[in-house]
Amino acid sequence: MSVSTNAVPLRRSLKALLLALPLLLMGCGDTSNSPEDPRILGFPPQVAYLGVDYNYNFGAVGGDNLLNYSLVNNPSWLALEATTNKARKGIVLRGVPGITGGREGEDDLGQYDNIRIATNDGNLIGDSEFSVEVRHNPLELAAGTVTEGEPYEPEVSKDSDEVCEVPDMSVSPGVTVDHQNIVTGDKEVTGPGDYSGAARDYQTHRALIRVDLGQPSVEPMAVRFRIEGQECDPADAEELPCEYEDGKQNQAIYGEDLVLDGNTRYGSGFPEPPEYLEYLSEDDTGGTGLLHFEAGQTTCFIPVWVHDDNLAENTEVFNVELQEVTEGIASLDENGAVRTRSISIEDDTPTADFEAESITVSENGGREVTATLNRSNDTGETLYAAVEVAEVNDGSPWEVKLCPDQGSSDSECATVDEDGNDDSLVIEFAKGSNEATFYVQAQTGSDAPLREEVMRELQFDQSFQYGREFAAATTDSTVETHISEWPDDVTQSELGFPVDRLVAGALGEVYVAGVDSSRAIRLQSINRLGNPDVSAGAQSDVVALGENSGVDSGDWPQTSEAIQLAFAGQNTGTKGSPQVTRYLGVAYPTASDEGMVKLFRSTISTRDFDDDGNDETERSERGDEFLWQRSPVAGGVWDQKTLDVNQNGTLYASAVGDGSVRAGRIDTGEDSNGNPIADPAWTESLEATDPLLNGLFATDTAGIVALGSDRGAVDPGSFIGGEDFYLFSRDADGGAVNERVQFGTEGEDRATLSDADGSRFWLAGDEGGPYEGDGSGDFEEDAEGSARPFLIAVNSNGALQGAIHPSDLDDQVSNIQALAVSGDDAFIAGQTGDDRVYLMGVRYTGSSSEDEPSIEQRWSTIVDGADSIADMDNYRDRKLYLVADEGSEQWIRLFDQSGNALTQPPTP
Repeated sequence: MSVSTNAVPLRRSLKALLLALPLLLMGCGDTSNSPEDPRILGFPPQVAYLGVDYNYNFGAVGGDNLLNYSLVNNPSWLALEATTNKARKGIVLRGVPGITGGREGEDDLGQYDNIRIATNDGNLIGDSEFSVEVRHNPLELAAGTVTEGEPYEPEVSKDSDEVCEVPDMSVSPGVTVDHQNIVTGDKEVTGPGDYSGAARDYQTHRALIRVDLGQPSVEPMAVRFRIEGQECDPADAEELPCEYEDGKQNQAIYGEDLVLDGNTRYGSGFPEPPEYLEYLSEDDTGGTGLLHFEAGQTTCFIPVWVHDDNLAENTEVFNVELQEVTEGIASLDENGAVRTRSISIEDDTPTADFEAESITVSENGGREVTATLNRSNDTGETLYAAVEVAEVNDGSPWEVKLCPDQGSSDSECATVDEDGNDDSLVIEFAKGSNEATFYVQAQTGSDAPLREEVMRELQFDQSFQYGREFAAATTDSTVETHISEWPDDVTQSELGFPVDRLVAGALGEVYVAGVDSSRAIRLQSINRLGNPDVSAGAQSDVVALGENSGVDSGDWPQTSEAIQLAFAGQNTGTKGSPQVTRYLGVAYPTASDEGMVKLFRSTISTRDFDDDGNDETERSERGDEFLWQRSPVAGGVWDQKTLDVNQNGTLYASAVGDGSVRAGRIDTGEDSNGNPIADPAWTESLEATDPLLNGLFATDTAGIVALGSDRGAVDPGSFIGGEDFYLFSRDADGGAVNERVQFGTEGEDRATLSDADGSRFWLAGDEGGPYEGDGSGDFEEDAEGSARPFLIAVNSNGALQGAIHPSDLDDQVSNIQALAVSGDDAFIAGQTGDDRVYLMGVRYTGSSSEDEPSIEQRWSTIVDGADSIADMDNYRDRKLYLVADEGSEQWIRLFDQSGNALTQPPTP
């Protein structure tokens, strides 16, 4: 078979004829195609920069013949190139503002509107209009932070043609630095004359200061720069050499901290600078040079040499200034240019800080304080630091001593007293160590029971480190040192009744409640001085409630340990006239099974009441402080269990009975005579099976949150198994905030104690778990091990935030008898397996750690002489008040937030 080579063209011709046939049949007249008008394609950039190539590759469509192009109303620097767009009909638009068109420089700046590019084919015409703004090409000094002992290299793309060559950063020449004013070791200095000049040998490292040009220039560009340190006039020296006086400590010293040209300053041994850098001059305070950018480069570097010295220094800065563009076109001041920059040098000396944020010291006693380094002392020498008490002027008669050790002689201690006489104590960090300890003591005292405890701040004497070899670098952190003026345990014999409940007040006082031998309820406060004396006029910070107090106690409680206390206080005065308003709630079950709730309100004000020029402290009238009492529930058999009060005096009470939990809010109203009365706002019930209730808390996010456990479903909760924890909340008006939540495991989950601070709720018990979280707030069900004492933290939705079993930390822990919390810290106390009493501090780590939230033990101690714990409360994370039984006696002992005893048994 043969195939005609004309077959394909023939078929195409037939197809074209068939397509054209309908047009012929329609009788159309002119069948020619009219050419389309030429049309310019694309939009050129609207911004151009001086000295920078500006171009755009135009395209066009349409026209019947070859297109011609023209530019109308264009600036002199902008023109059409003869080059034709090879991809499509079109042409290239190009220019360099400031250079092409007559090198007009900055005269080319500004806005150019209504520029037109036109095209025609000899018959048809098309055009397009656009605008261009010409801006400065800015130079910018980049920010950076240098660390002594390390080379510093900014992040750049080293392979880019726009970046200058990065010099060798591995070289670290040795230098001999002449210091003008240094002091060695722990030598005491009293003025500039105690410093001396000395030469020291160090290593030095390159630090690259990055300089960026906004856009690549078509021509080389050069800029003159200056590196400068502090200027110091020795005549300015007062207590310290002028380079260490205020305003100078944060400024680097040129020549002693850094140099620009090492070979000029120290002789040979430094590598030659990169080709794009030219040194010009050097003086005592700085050095100058030229930085060259080749055409097309946008990033170059100014290398400086930073010395790794043996001096502890603040973070210091040196200044870099781009002074003048000496070649090419670039701006130092316009379009975002940055011509000056302060570059920080961070010291590499180990930094000293305080281990604790606050401490509490007992009156006429003391405690050890630990200072720490951020790393072990790796300098090969002993490091020194100095601590002092911050200057105060509050007129308080307290003398604070800082001593090397407990029992140090007065000559070894540094002292600050009420006259402002102060000194600093030098402490030592041994080679390879990261800790140093010292002892702080507080002496003399105050007899003003209504003021808050005295506070002093410990700080580092930063002037000690200036110019000193082998001193630790220090921060401006402080340690709040609170002085507890409660020196001795308060005993049951002093009070006249055993304490069942204790709650901390607003000014360091505590409120205690119990039942005396005559079955009268006793409510009494102990002021911050530890004075429980209620005799006539002995002190004004004590309340007492009993059979003869003038306040009706109602029926006596069923059991003495069922008394509940709640306290809230706030500053309701002004800065010039402070006033503290305190609310104290008391509740207990009664023989009639309805319970009793009482609310007290007192105020303490400080101002010049008698206009004698001196401020006096005044307390509200005692007869006005008892507000009201009432049964918290309306009829029925209810066992009053929990109580809380907020800073506005709103009281919440809850009880259990008849297979449910009842919680209510009680406000303070007025009767027709204007006297305060109880004003119940609402009562809500929670249906349950066999409920226990051990926590009720007024919160910022909800009116109340109640905690407990139940052996069945808590309507409308979901029963998990065994006994479950439950949580339910109400807003201030009694409306639901969350559904009632049941949480826990399929085992027996029963808490005997609970406490809260903010939106974190803590539950403790003697036998539960083992508890572990699964990372999502749920309890891990397959945790191995047996039930044992536990402490867990949950949020307001019942999601587990952390769990700890103290027996895992100390096999001697057998139960938890008391719980107190403050922020992320919780404190527990109870008995060990050998019947001793322990006190333990733990911390929730989820607020400050990126790790999985957990609860970690911070410390534990044995409480000497105690047999068991009756109650405990925390005062502002400064002090713990512990009520302990010892045989037939009982006492209240104070501990600091690290478990150190602040009070001791009174001297017989």
